[in-house]
Amino acid sequence: MEGGRDSTLEHRLKRLMLFRVVLVTTLLLVAVYVESVSETLPRVNPLYFLIAGTYGLTIVYAVALRVLAVTEGQALAQVILDLLVVTGLVYITGGTGNRLGFMLLYPISVLAGSVLVSRRRGLYLATAAALLYAGMLWAVRTGQVPAQALSDVPWIPIQHLVYLVFVTGVTCATVALIGSYLSDSLRWADQKLEQVAEEVADLRELNQVVLDSIQSGLLTTDVAGRLLHVNSFGEDILGRRSVDLRGHSLREVFGSPRLDSAVLRAAVAQGPLRRFEFAYSRPDGRDVDIGISLSMLATVDPGRGGFLLVFQDLTEIKRLEREAVVREKLAAVGEMAASLAHEIRNPLGSISGSAQVLMTEPNISSEQERLLAIITRESKRLSGTLDQFLHLARPGAQRLVPVALGHLIGEAVTLLRNGTEVKPHHRIEFELGPGAHLCLADPDQILQVFWNLARNGLEAMPEGGLLRVHLHARDDEVVLSFRDQGRGMGGEEQRRVFEPFQSGTPMGTGLGLAIVYRIVREHRGDITIRSRPNQGTDVEVSLPLVAVPVSA
Repeated sequence: MEGGRDSTLEHRLKRLMLFRVVLVTTLLLVAVYVESVSETLPRVNPLYFLIAGTYGLTIVYAVALRVLAVTEGQALAQVILDLLVVTGLVYITGGTGNRLGFMLLYPISVLAGSVLVSRRRGLYLATAAALLYAGMLWAVRTGQVPAQALSDVPWIPIQHLVYLVFVTGVTCATVALIGSYLSDSLRWADQKLEQVAEEVADLRELNQVVLDSIQSGLLTTDVAGRLLHVNSFGEDILGRRSVDLRGHSLREVFGSPRLDSAVLRAAVAQGPLRRFEFAYSRPDGRDVDIGISLSMLATVDPGRGGFLLVFQDLTEIKRLEREAVVREKLAAVGEMAASLAHEIRNPLGSISGSAQVLMTEPNISSEQERLLAIITRESKRLSGTLDQFLHLARPGAQRLVPVALGHLIGEAVTLLRNGTEVKPHHRIEFELGPGAHLCLADPDQILQVFWNLARNGLEAMPEGGLLRVHLHARDDEVVLSFRDQGRGMGGEEQRRVFEPFQSGTPMGTGLGLAIVYRIVREHRGDITIRSRPNQGTDVEVSLPLVAVPVSA
């Protein structure tokens, strides 16, 4: 029931009306043809009145179907009126059905009605059909209505007419029972089908909810390794929609030869569950680390199975692991620096001082002076390296004060443009976003971060290029970014960039980015590097914003 109307009964009534219109239209065409070739029919064929009346009743049925409630009573009324029309057809065409066979419309009408109403009312319709037929025969036989020209009722023995009525009644009752049985069976089957469909829909919805609630990517393939489905969490990890991936091989999707179908089958053959990790490049250019657990789909027919892959985004976990490694190495470097500081600093000072004293002697040769200059220069460089070691081992006391980074970084950019690190073929752009850019920081250490990152960007562009420095606010943090057009870095180099002694330049010590990393983390900030070989490097330093006014 929908909105107080029986939609199934209404649909069946509409089909009965359509069948009636088709049948009457066919009868009309036949009547027109017979009249055109016959010379014995009356000038006004009564069959036309019956057909016109049927069309009129059909219009009344259609109106009633729209304005009245759809009930079995309405269906019963339509079928009884159809039986009256059939009786009229039988009367016009002769009465016994020996010529045109319109008596067959009695069981057909009863069958149509029994499908629409209950079994008991179907038997009522069969009884009504038999009574209408018997009444028509009795009226013609007794002369109460004039016999038609083709009628042979007055000359048929009464026993034969009773037999005709009996056969018509039995036939109509039989088809009524059959129709009601078929209707009940069909109604029961529809109910079961609807119930099963609802259960299947509920199970499908529950299955989809479960798949979408799993906080891991879930992917299924066929036996050839072609992708069938990815859940919504997996779509977020891959940055692609399931409909766009369907039918593609795993190797095409992930870009890894380890996911070739032959390799997968060999891996599954070694054990029920295999796990491996690899790097994946999303369509938006972001590289993520993915861990995959592989197993076979459990199907009845193993030959028609496939693969089930459960995968996670391990990028953050890998980053934390690398941070732990960096911290361990920084701690090791700090311990080494602390133990070597006293052993190196005093002899180094003596060497540098002795060289400077010898350079003041009046009788030294130019070659000796050159060698002493080299000793002095290299001593200073070694002393600077030692200072960096000591900075890692024993950080100075922080002087955290509210700092307006816009003013601080602006002055640093001015000094950088006029420094010796900038060559004629270098260009430096500085963009300052709106806002105060306040943060609690040690100004000297923030400047150290700036100089290390800026110098790295310039050193990465020995042939020249643009270094873009950008300072802006984002949510609850201030972001200082450096973008160069240099040589860039590969994935492995990026993963180890903050480790000590990982220098990309021949003269570097590999400690600059390690110091930057330590300073940023001590300021409760974060630093990220995105780079591709020969496409430059983008470094972002984010520090927490504070709503503290800067003292004048």
